[in-house]
Amino acid sequence: MAEWSIAHAWKACVVKSNREFESLSLRHYTWYFLIFPIFMAFPDYLYEKIRKILFSEISFAENFPSHNSLQEKWLYSIWSHQRIRRNALHTLAGDSLAILHPGFHSLEAGPDFRNALIRMGNNPPQQCDIEIDLEPSGWKQHSHEGNPAYQNVGLQVIWNLPEHFIPPTDRPILHLKEFLDAPQKELLEWCLSDDAQSIPESLMGKCCEFFSCLSESDLDRLFKQAALVRLKSKALEIAAAARSFGWEQALYIHLLKGLGYKQNSWPMQRLAEVFPPNSFSLLEMQALLLGVADMIPKKLSNKDDSRNQYVLELWNIWWHHQASLTESILPESIWKLSSTRPVNHPQRRIALAAHWLTNPHFIEDLESWAVLNCTIKDAQSSLFDLLKPKQGDPFWEHHFTLRSKRFEKPLPLIGEERVSDLFVNVVAPWFWARTDRVHDPLASERILERYQNWPASGKNARIELALKRFYGATPAPKLKYAYQQQAILQITSDFCAKTDPCCHHCPLPESLRQCLHPAD
Repeated sequence: MAEWSIAHAWKACVVKSNREFESLSLRHYTWYFLIFPIFMAFPDYLYEKIRKILFSEISFAENFPSHNSLQEKWLYSIWSHQRIRRNALHTLAGDSLAILHPGFHSLEAGPDFRNALIRMGNNPPQQCDIEIDLEPSGWKQHSHEGNPAYQNVGLQVIWNLPEHFIPPTDRPILHLKEFLDAPQKELLEWCLSDDAQSIPESLMGKCCEFFSCLSESDLDRLFKQAALVRLKSKALEIAAAARSFGWEQALYIHLLKGLGYKQNSWPMQRLAEVFPPNSFSLLEMQALLLGVADMIPKKLSNKDDSRNQYVLELWNIWWHHQASLTESILPESIWKLSSTRPVNHPQRRIALAAHWLTNPHFIEDLESWAVLNCTIKDAQSSLFDLLKPKQGDPFWEHHFTLRSKRFEKPLPLIGEERVSDLFVNVVAPWFWARTDRVHDPLASERILERYQNWPASGKNARIELALKRFYGATPAPKLKYAYQQQAILQITSDFCAKTDPCCHHCPLPESLRQCLHPAD
């Protein structure tokens, strides 16, 4: 790019030919906008000429020399909107390919698109995941091979095809560039447009037209009914655990399950099954939990610091119990750590659980909280105070793991959003199950009122996708309460998860149609 100066900017204002004008750099145009009102009239086609400069500097380069994340974003748009010649597709191995549904773009760890519907050759339609890579080598470079999260990938879509590439036998590959429905420059311009960011028609569910027609009151009734179903379902699950372990341990089992998120819910649940609440000290309980989790390092760090001191304290306790708990020790492979944020590492969650299990007043305090007559805001605050450690934790407030470096600023072992999730998914269902068991309608009504007034928690990828499917281009309602989020999760679990991406045989659209238009 030419060296910038005031002289160049002045020259930009007085050029006369289109050739001179188009040869200017983007910075020249910037100065042109600042100076031209003083000296001359606004030139014709200025905006189009500036866009040409933009598109000359951003292009679908053959080898994607830079901004890979941006380039992949464009590929996601092309795939979502199926900007390809769909009737001419074939894999690198020569098999004909039909994309019946491109799947749903996933923002979580794992394949780029989930629940696609494709047909390979003369085979029946196959529901699978889609992985999009710049080159075929991305499959191994990104460690997809052998990763259980990618075992349902039925098609790898690539942009660049290396010379003399031999297609693998373990997965079909589609060379996307070969089947574009427009020239690359034209497609690039589309990728930067609003249309590319809009919701593809394939993303909309068949119930879309009905959700957008529901009145606010009807939608609220629908959501409250679906949320109540979800609350009762979770309560039944907790009641089943209570029959085997008792009500108190059933609560701990589901609290620890909630701390594990979906990646590590099972091993966290297992820890609570092995260790009911008892009179161990905090350090003893942390040692036993981390020992059974097989997370205490076998070797000390090379540096003599607080990490070694704490690990030694854990070992001094664990070796006394290790032999008697051998059958309960979890295999290291059971823990899924690749997509876990450091602050949510299972080791920190286990350390937090030890605080609950060694607090003799934990259940009593929780029961007192349930009957507390206060505002929702105060209920949130007091539940957070109840679930956070009563005593400080000098090690875990300053470490992510037993091996991580110490950070100066202390981080809490639990945040407000996780407390909110635990209330909706564990605490409220546990109280509901107990009140239902003793047939206490007033207590049930009280916990339901708190449940229905609990504020919504943070964004959830499943909920965001569901709203796009339910409402399409129509603005979706703002979710103010947690029960609305729970309702959407229940609807997707009951209907969307049990049908294919094209909504075949889903009873929800027809049921909504009969509700809205009973005379049709």
